[in-house]
Amino acid sequence: MSKITKDQYEFALARIEELLPQVNESTPSNDRKAIELTMMSDVVINYEKEYFPIRNAGSLKFKLYLCRR
Repeated sequence: MSKITKDQYEFALARIEELLPQVNESTPSNDRKAIELTMMSDVVINYEKEYFPIRNAGSLKFKLYLCRR
């Protein structure tokens, strides 16, 4: 897959906002809107992995652990 642009990412975010009220747990997985929601979600996930990676997840887990104490 080619790199996802910021415009594609922003489009996917906006489209997800439109689709979320129309898709729920009872929507069949082969429904057109459910498929599109999955595809748009994949675009957002891949973009965020590339441009907003979670660094040093171990220290994040430790900080969350301390906050819960």
